Amino acid sequence: MKNNRRNIIIAVTVTFVVTALLFTLASCSLLNFRISGNAEPVEINEKLTEISAYIDKYGIMPFDKEKALSNAIFFYVASMEDPYCSYMDAKEYSDYLDELSGSFTGIGINVITKDEVLKDGLLVYRVIGNSPAETAGIQNGDVIIEANGTSFIDFPYEDAIDILLDEIGTTVDLVIDRQGERLDFHVVRQNFTKRLIDYEIIGNLGYIIIYQFESAALEQFETALKELEKAGVSGYIFDVRNNPGGELNTVKNMVDFLVPKDEIVVLQYKDYESSLYSSDNRITNKPYVVLINGESASASELFSSSLRDICGSKLIGEQSYGKGVGQTTFSLSDGSALKFTTFRYVTKSRYNYDGIGLEPDYSVSLPIEDNMYYYSMSREDDTQLQKAVQVLGELVE
Repeated sequence: MKNNRRNIIIAVTVTFVVTALLFTLASCSLLNFRISGNAEPVEINEKLTEISAYIDKYGIMPFDKEKALSNAIFFYVASMEDPYCSYMDAKEYSDYLDELSGSFTGIGINVITKDEVLKDGLLVYRVIGNSPAETAGIQNGDVIIEANGTSFIDFPYEDAIDILLDEIGTTVDLVIDRQGERLDFHVVRQNFTKRLIDYEIIGNLGYIIIYQFESAALEQFETALKELEKAGVSGYIFDVRNNPGGELNTVKNMVDFLVPKDEIVVLQYKDYESSLYSSDNRITNKPYVVLINGESASASELFSSSLRDICGSKLIGEQSYGKGVGQTTFSLSDGSALKFTTFRYVTKSRYNYDGIGLEPDYSVSLPIEDNMYYYSMSREDDTQLQKAVQVLGELVE
């Protein structure tokens, strides 16, 4: 992760970036693929059968064949020169689908540290919307100094995470330092649907934060737009900073609310090319600006570049991550899944930003130390947001 930052979500999920269309390969088995190198091609299952026979006959140590097979498949897939490929077993795939729908299990916080051993406790980087942690009153910028009676001062980071993670329905007792005040919280780990969109009015401008382009974000985004339109805002700031991406169809449909009929994205597959177009679902035609940074990736870059190409929207902040390829997830017959890169994409301008990123129209950097406290910064201290207010304000005057 960039900036050597350690950042996790306390929930039983795995986060992915872009997912495209979902296909089912019910009859496909990875063990029937053939591999070839310098030697003659061999069937994977034949070789594994041979190896397994030797282990069964002579091995004296415990051997979990199911785990071994899963590991074999994992490393087979990992041999692709594709940084975004992955193999998910049935449990991981189920959790992945839950996440795409916005469903989480846990207390719902992002925590962050610079060190393997916590010096002053564990910083709550962000409280996820609709989570048990938000309901309990935990805030961005709080520092966890104790959990279930264990002090987090000079305590190993990984061990602290193990204490925070547990089964649904269990309670974690937290002692939190909030600007010198010691507070106690009792948080029950639960299933919840995370809030992916936050919005407010700044002056006469609508400000919408998009945390991720998962399927649950679409309805929340539509609601935010309609509420702000009803309030009579003059323009919109869309904030996709730290947004790692999401689903192709979701970002396409969200852009559809904002642009006239036009070409949104060109998908370049192995053997053909196709385009996705906006329809007549536009909710607003007011001016927009978009906030981006180095953690704005994939779907958030597609969102940003589409608004710049079609509507001339200005991008403000820092150069984005640079991911212009998409992945398809194939479900396998045993409930597991395979995900790998199947297409590149560009927007109307045909600019390929993969591996490069989007250059902002107005470059504004946040001090490095502010990245640790990004979500607990005041609006006044957020110089990127203040620049967005200024630029958009000039457009709507």
